[in-house]
Amino acid sequence: MSKNLINSVQNAVSETLSGLCYSYPQLEYQTLHKVVLSPDCRNQRNKVVLVCGGGSGHEPFAAGFVGSGMLTASIAGSIFAAPPSTHITHALQCVAKNNKADVLVVVPNYTGDCLNFGIAIEKARQTGIKVEEIIVGDDCSIPKHEQGVAGKRGLVGMLFVIKIAGALAERGSSLHEVTEIARHVSQNTATYGVGLTACAIPGQGLMFELAQDEVECGMGVHGEAGYERIKLGTASELVSLMLERICKTLALVANDSVAVIVNNFGGLSQLEQGIVVREVVNQLQNMNIDATRVYSGVLMTSLNSAGVHVSLLKLTESHKEVFIKYLDDKTTAPCWPGCNYSVPSTITRTPTKDVEKEITEKIGISLNIREQHLTKLCLESVCAVIIEKEVYLNELDRGCGDGDCGSTLKRLADGILNNLSELPLSHPAALLSGIANIAEANMGGTSGALYCLFFTSGAKELALCEQGEDLRHAWFRAFRSGLNCLEKYGKAKVGDRTMIDTMDAVYTMYGKILNEHVNDFYDKIAAAAWKGCDSTKNMKPKAGRASYVKQARYLTEVDAGAYAAATWISTIIHTITHYKD
Repeated sequence: MSKNLINSVQNAVSETLSGLCYSYPQLEYQTLHKVVLSPDCRNQRNKVVLVCGGGSGHEPFAAGFVGSGMLTASIAGSIFAAPPSTHITHALQCVAKNNKADVLVVVPNYTGDCLNFGIAIEKARQTGIKVEEIIVGDDCSIPKHEQGVAGKRGLVGMLFVIKIAGALAERGSSLHEVTEIARHVSQNTATYGVGLTACAIPGQGLMFELAQDEVECGMGVHGEAGYERIKLGTASELVSLMLERICKTLALVANDSVAVIVNNFGGLSQLEQGIVVREVVNQLQNMNIDATRVYSGVLMTSLNSAGVHVSLLKLTESHKEVFIKYLDDKTTAPCWPGCNYSVPSTITRTPTKDVEKEITEKIGISLNIREQHLTKLCLESVCAVIIEKEVYLNELDRGCGDGDCGSTLKRLADGILNNLSELPLSHPAALLSGIANIAEANMGGTSGALYCLFFTSGAKELALCEQGEDLRHAWFRAFRSGLNCLEKYGKAKVGDRTMIDTMDAVYTMYGKILNEHVNDFYDKIAAAAWKGCDSTKNMKPKAGRASYVKQARYLTEVDAGAYAAATWISTIIHTITHYKD
């Protein structure tokens, strides 16, 4: 059984439509027939009205596209089931009242929808309502010779039909003109879907099983399996497959133009959605096909399935300008993804020059060749260990953090290694400033800010040191300054379960033995680092994102930040103590 946030399966559709109309209270929801009407549905008079609908589970389709310039009414069926003909008839009667310009019904090409909409349309005609219909089937995943009598499925490309026909109707065109343009749009639209997971109908389990390394190609929106199953590839590879099928269907060639819809099945993250959009546009550009308009969003879903539909509308030479004009026309439909920013800017932008790398002034104490070589070895060793520990640090950070401590620190390590030849190893102050800049630019988030502060403050202290000063004292002052800066801006103290627990333990031991000249000087500092790290185990967090976690089961391991600090400190010490000229 799937986990669902519902009250009851029986009332789920009605309640979600109520929720939509609470969010957009100018929409009118007629509960008994599950019909949503636009605010001006009774005042259209001389404008053609558009009606569409289908099964639920595809939200926001079709109710979310009710508004001037798109649909005047939508009808919702049960989950993945066509609406009853009586409900469609009710919607047609509502929009036909006081209307002289007639009705265009947009029907998704599924047997249940065709039958029930067909019944309602015939009954409406018997009562004198002038109705035209267009059945939209834009799915191109199944080869023509393998299609059954039902034909192509109606998918998210239907929105191109509704938007362009709706804009034309809003401008006052006749039913014949609106219907003809709708047919032309439908004939030049193709859609292909790829699913990463199956969906689960509320109260039931997954509709089919799909291995972790597999994807369903050619998925529709009713939870059914796709046309074929292949191994999971990169976003680039899957988009290439989809575009190959779509371009072949529409006979797209170089110098053609298209409008694009990238539709989220409902469960795909917005991070992945953006990557798919980028891939679609870039690959079209590589084929010398212009993506003139691009729309993206959760538009026609398959409940909680993770996947995408890519839909292209070929902007034919004869209709290109009008298609673009009608796509750009304003609509009050709340879920249409287009807006002013969907139209490319006409402003000529001056290309931005690459920002030159900051040149850090070489001030403060300088190091001899041997010391520079050791410093370089320390940096290489630390970076190697941090990269090696990425997965483990992420695991420590999962549950009480956001699971990216290792990945964030790896970005710092990669940045240091990539810039190692340019870092000023001869001057510690300049070196720490350079590392601070890398942390700031590469890491991001809390860790990036903390490490940038630590190294920046340490660099400032080292810049004040005079040549000939004992290096142990200089590095102690730098460490103390960095730690004070972390406590000032990060607000964490010892005992708050953060990297401060490790850093403070090191600082305390460092200061205690600084003037004692003990033989095990470095060993004691390394031991202090791990002792401070181990103290965070089972400690109640009071700072950072972990402070919001109250479940003890997530707090049984050491803090990820504390472990990372102990790791790089002990690695530096190991490199120093094992260094041979």
